[in-house]
Amino acid sequence: MKTLVLALALLCAGAAQAGDARADYELGLRYRNGIGVAADPVRAARAIEAAARDGMPEAMFTWSNMLAAGEGVVADAAEARRWLEAAAALGFPAALQELALRAPDPREAELLMRQAAHALQHQPGL
Repeated sequence: MKTLVLALALLCAGAAQAGDARADYELGLRYRNGIGVAADPVRAARAIEAAARDGMPEAMFTWSNMLAAGEGVVADAAEARRWLEAAAALGFPAALQELALRAPDPREAELLMRQAAHALQHQPGL
């Protein structure tokens, strides 16, 4: 089983080097969570940032959280907010929900929650 996990990690690393956003993201999650590789927050941050820069909404959301927490990078609240808003602009439900929870105006929060619910209903595979 360990061999299979290691092979998957190596496969993800090869695809990530080729510029595949999904592979970058998967590799980043493996490093972030120590799945099949030793946990390495700096490598995780690099890979997840690459996927976010390639326009992958879930990577943008994860990258935002890593920036906010200073996980593998220096914490940067303004940059974290920018990435959160970028993920929300692409209709990523978790980003819309997070913005709703932070919204000072209850009407804005309600609108964002409605957008998140709509986005959840229209995700591929549901």
